[in-house]
Amino acid sequence: MHRFFVVLWALALTMTAFGQPDRTSLVTRVYLDASQILHIVEQNGKEVVPPKEKNQVAFSSPAIAPDRKTVGWLVDVPNCCTSYPIAVTLVVYRSGKIIRRLGNESMIAGWGFRAEGTRVAFYTNTVHGDLAPRYELHDVKTGRLVASWEGHLTEASPSWTAGLPE
Repeated sequence: MHRFFVVLWALALTMTAFGQPDRTSLVTRVYLDASQILHIVEQNGKEVVPPKEKNQVAFSSPAIAPDRKTVGWLVDVPNCCTSYPIAVTLVVYRSGKIIRRLGNESMIAGWGFRAEGTRVAFYTNTVHGDLAPRYELHDVKTGRLVASWEGHLTEASPSWTAGLPE
């Protein structure tokens, strides 16, 4: 009997040390409906409709990370100086909740997952004039800025900027 409790105790320590298995349902689809509302469809059939952020008028550019567990989208808000809304926040969602909100107070003109969904890269600039191009790479788990690139893309630009607007 004592041996049983030792094995049980060792198993409990192992689960605590390494965490429980990831039971996150895989995402099979993400889309905007006719009303431009975001829908996240999980493999188990569950459909999630995330709430809008404060001042949000639309969702845009939804995407599923290569891990099929993480989803991201842009939050479009009204802009004082244009007749159309602009994206200013990148939202990252996983396991039924928003885990990260990223942005640098400029218009986000493009974004994408990197490193199997553990990082995201985005491109920001001024609304008009192409006056302040900036590229940022962030860690999804912590939100930490991992790298940045100021200015237009060149042959010397880091590889993580590939596929983002110029």
